[in-house]
Amino acid sequence: MAPPYIQRTFLKYNKGNGFVCCHIDALHAMPPVADLFTDRIVTGLMEKTGCAGIIGTVSRKKADLNRSPDGENNAAIREYREALQEILEHVGVLDPERRFVTKPYLHLAMHGMKDLHHGPYAIEIGTRNGKSCSAEIRAWLREMLTVQSRSLLPDVKIFFDKKFKGHKSIRYHRSGDGHDYPGYGQHFHTFQVEISRTLREKYLSDIIELFSHIIVQFQLTFANSRDEK
Repeated sequence: MAPPYIQRTFLKYNKGNGFVCCHIDALHAMPPVADLFTDRIVTGLMEKTGCAGIIGTVSRKKADLNRSPDGENNAAIREYREALQEILEHVGVLDPERRFVTKPYLHLAMHGMKDLHHGPYAIEIGTRNGKSCSAEIRAWLREMLTVQSRSLLPDVKIFFDKKFKGHKSIRYHRSGDGHDYPGYGQHFHTFQVEISRTLREKYLSDIIELFSHIIVQFQLTFANSRDEK
């Protein structure tokens, strides 16, 4: 059963179970120019892990949620940031003044790329060359994806910051946009996840299994361990 969503003008979201320090999104889920199947990936991961999720309900042609405010998408960007604030409050990871995340938090932004870029069995992770996350978490994710994909999807090739490094906005939740959005600090780790069309269409359940393992292990390795200190 699909999780219940809070419906807004440009997106819908579910705040998760209030425990998992992660949210996933599919901001280009709606046609035209949709990243097909990314909404199903988000829904599947929410069901499997209990994490929060945000799905865009308008086309990027109308308002691109994966960009900086440009005068045309300002209301949509504001709506996304409000949803994120609600999620972080629900999970309980904000400092008393609600300015910074107090322990490691994972953000996976699901996107789709054509098979022609890296072949039909490929995943590329974008971090703006490490600006959207810490070096430690980036190295951890690379190792986890490499190891876990060997058993689930042995033909998959994993790339980091090659063709799809991510729009500069993917670092805003960590370090701010230099204007009126300060971001949430160095515990916030964003990864843009570009998945080939073949994997999204024909190996959907395996992709969900792969990233659910990532979310669970992140929680155990980083988020929960901070609770014990």
